[in-house]
Amino acid sequence: MKKNLLLLLVTFLLLPAVVKAQNYAGSQACAMCHSTAHTDWKKSGHPYKIQKIENALPPTYPSGLSSQKTVGPEVSYLLVPGVPQPPKGYTWSQIGWVMGGYHSNARFIDTAGYVIWGDSAQFNLPTNKWVTYTQSAPGRTPYTYSCYKCHTTGASPTKTPAFDPYPGIEGSWAEAGVGCEGCHGPSSAHTTNPSNKPPKEGYNTCNNCHARDRGTSYAWNNLVEWLPATISGQATGFIRHREQGDMMLASKHHNAGMTCATCHAPHKGVYFELGGLKASGSCQNCHPNKEIQGHGLDKAECVDCHMPFAARNAVGLTKYVSEQSTHFWKILASPIDMKANLDTTVASGKFFIKRDANNMSGLTLDYTCLQCHVSQSVSWAAQYAVNIHQNGINSIYANTEIPTAYTLSQNFPNPFNPSTTIKFAIAKASNVKLNVYSVSGELVNTLINGELNAGWHDVKFDGSNLASGVYIYRIIAPEFNYSKKMVLTK
Repeated sequence: MKKNLLLLLVTFLLLPAVVKAQNYAGSQACAMCHSTAHTDWKKSGHPYKIQKIENALPPTYPSGLSSQKTVGPEVSYLLVPGVPQPPKGYTWSQIGWVMGGYHSNARFIDTAGYVIWGDSAQFNLPTNKWVTYTQSAPGRTPYTYSCYKCHTTGASPTKTPAFDPYPGIEGSWAEAGVGCEGCHGPSSAHTTNPSNKPPKEGYNTCNNCHARDRGTSYAWNNLVEWLPATISGQATGFIRHREQGDMMLASKHHNAGMTCATCHAPHKGVYFELGGLKASGSCQNCHPNKEIQGHGLDKAECVDCHMPFAARNAVGLTKYVSEQSTHFWKILASPIDMKANLDTTVASGKFFIKRDANNMSGLTLDYTCLQCHVSQSVSWAAQYAVNIHQNGINSIYANTEIPTAYTLSQNFPNPFNPSTTIKFAIAKASNVKLNVYSVSGELVNTLINGELNAGWHDVKFDGSNLASGVYIYRIIAPEFNYSKKMVLTK
């Protein structure tokens, strides 16, 4: 114990003066006693909200992370962290910081601390494309406290001497990225005497950043903002990014006393199946036996309908699909689209999702149904939305329906312990293999190896004899070869 305390003290003394002056020890100081939490955090997106470019070298991200993202019949992409190059017209020696690049997009700050605008100034990870940021003409703007307070730890609007070389940065911060102390509070006293607990109060709330403009004097405090957009020539729009907290506040989950940590493991990431979603937070724990007849788990999971990708950070992918999930959970069964459910009276030029007399809100059927049923309308969806868990939609999607394409569904439940079900569709009689592999590529089990008739099939996988972790299941057929990940949590 004495040795650990000595090492902590040495680490603390070696940190930059600006960090010590603000009573922040830095995330690395936490690793000595909280190594597991630190390792999990290091793989999540929080450390990469902003990172400084050193020695003209590209930014770094956790290695080996990737995830196949599939939404409905029109969206499928492989998500991998990283930025391929600096923005157009720049070299890495001219870039001071990179904002993001972990799961959504990347924006850039020059060596003077100014945010870079212009054509090809933003890199979108879902599409692997460079796009215009703010304006097509080259330009730059100061990096203000209202932005970096959620990108950094120990953010302050007051400039310290360490930030004098960066005129574009409004103030200062103790650590780039959202570090341990971004949620636990300044901890230098804790590193020298563990009995001095970090303050937490005022720090350990996700809503500090995951609810835009919360706790302000703005008329739209606590409201969820919707931004119009044009996708492939079609007028549409999505919820503004970082609105998860305000959506939660307008839900029954909040009224039931649930918090973000009810479902999320705070130190772990969610975008790359890193265990960020707790098994104890599964929908089925509180809502058992809710599978829709004729619309089983081979066609949709709970979150596909109740947490659709209707919030945009990087890019809208189709008219109704973006890249971030929503956190209302409630589905409005009325035959209206989101444009008919917006409040435009709060502030000029701004759009907010309406709340009812109980301050509850939800998503309209265009996002919850038409992300997958792309050829249908809101009026069509409204015919089946009311009491759909009781009534089902067998009249449209009978279980005997012969699929027109090969499909591999996400296993359910996921995460699982110890067993889960994998469903898949075969468009015509085929010789099929269904294998399970470890993340290192070792064959764990062959679930199916033989001729199957056309139709939907399901098979149970039992992981009782396996260690917790991520596994990959792959279907191999003459005209289809596809993989998905599943998580065993014991």
